[in-house]
Amino acid sequence: MLPEIHSFAITARNQTRMSIERDDNRDTGCGCIDPIATADHGCICLVSDLVQVIGRKYSLRLLMLIGNQAALRFNEIRSEMNELSSSTLTIRLTELEHAGLIERREFAEIPPRVEYSLTPTGTELRQRLFSLSRFATRKKASEHH
Repeated sequence: MLPEIHSFAITARNQTRMSIERDDNRDTGCGCIDPIATADHGCICLVSDLVQVIGRKYSLRLLMLIGNQAALRFNEIRSEMNELSSSTLTIRLTELEHAGLIERREFAEIPPRVEYSLTPTGTELRQRLFSLSRFATRKKASEHH
């Protein structure tokens, strides 16, 4: 095997179970086995977790929509994204909230009022997504030439 590639040893245990053990001593702290996981690049596992959240249908659009306003109420978001069911919208908003990208504020009013806004982390991610969008645009343009 090539020395720069992580190698694995497969060993049988209890004749029914297989386990994969790393046969090198490099440890990234998270179990990441990607050779890119170096001090220069950081662990790719952290990116994977974030991509899993923002890669869900409507998540990026929600980040952009909420980021365009200081705060939006549920029904304002719903009216902008009328193809989205209320239950799916609730699920996506909850996922983004748990990821620390949006904040949900409840007001003790009648009728109840809830507003959504970007957290500082969500705002930073949104700005970085613009850079990614420019990269994707350049890539697509170069593919057509």
